[in-house]
Amino acid sequence: MSGSGGYGDPYGHGGPPAPPPAPPPGWGRAAPPSHAHAGPEPYHRILRTPSYHPWRPIVGILFVVSTGVLVGPLLVSGAVGAGLAVFSPDHAGSFFNDLLSSTITPSSLLAINLSLAALIPITWMAIRFFHGMRPRWLSSVRPGLRWRLLLQFIGLAVVALVLFAVGSSLILGSDTVPVDTDDSQSVSTTTTIAFLVVIVLTQPLQSAAEEYAFRGYLLQAFGALVRVRWFTLVLTSLLFALAHGSQNLPLFTDRFLFGLVAGALVMVTGGLEAGIALHIVNNVFVLLLAAAAGGINDTLNLSEAGWDTLISDIANLLVFAALVLWWSRRKALTNVTAGPPDG
Repeated sequence: MSGSGGYGDPYGHGGPPAPPPAPPPGWGRAAPPSHAHAGPEPYHRILRTPSYHPWRPIVGILFVVSTGVLVGPLLVSGAVGAGLAVFSPDHAGSFFNDLLSSTITPSSLLAINLSLAALIPITWMAIRFFHGMRPRWLSSVRPGLRWRLLLQFIGLAVVALVLFAVGSSLILGSDTVPVDTDDSQSVSTTTTIAFLVVIVLTQPLQSAAEEYAFRGYLLQAFGALVRVRWFTLVLTSLLFALAHGSQNLPLFTDRFLFGLVAGALVMVTGGLEAGIALHIVNNVFVLLLAAAAGGINDTLNLSEAGWDTLISDIANLLVFAALVLWWSRRKALTNVTAGPPDG
């Protein structure tokens, strides 16, 4: 017997159930496809999908910058302050004063690092909600973070640092990593241990977050707006250097060149792994030395450097870049996305 809809009625009513309505566009839509591009795209052009519109990267840049500068630090600082009020009331009163006066203590360093680490989920939200793409497209063209490759690049960064230190010692006959010490401040053993724990546990997150923000989302956003590769590379490197605040010309140039090298390696390798590795090894090494020497305040509040420091850092960057290029060729890394499967 036929139902009123003209179909056989195994459901016991007037026809088969209607298909569920399509989810509305926006925050609640289904996960986007794994293959987001019609054809191969380099890392800095990943946001140029078939659904691309210029407003998307513009709004995304404003979101990442405003949220990363205001919302993230306020939330993280409030959370750290609340934790201190519960577990260490003696230090809670001075915590916000330390932050405002740029006095580095273990608790203020924890807040600073976690505030910067918040850039990782912030960039993930930007690419998901403004571009409709999975956050893993920020990590590499595969997509996703290539964890084995990251560990390999960390090893290369350590090798570059050792080669640079040994070579500089033989040539210059002096310390290769200058660390300022504050002779006027006595640092207790407990404080030093606390600094070391915070550095080991949170400095890698802080370093990776800066890469996700500057060599990740901002590089992709500007790369979507402007096709010229060198323009996006120079612009994001300038923003990276400017984000470090007051500094003299050699120090600014040092940070600008770091951004250039890290950004170029992202384009060559097709992912953030090399920049993250370089950032982690350099930051952790310098800060561990500074904490052990009692000079972490001067190191983190550094606003001046000499041209000799710049030359030394350039040498280290070039050694690491050469190792990464050699390893990338050996591993035949791809630096473009894969289009949708045939058929």
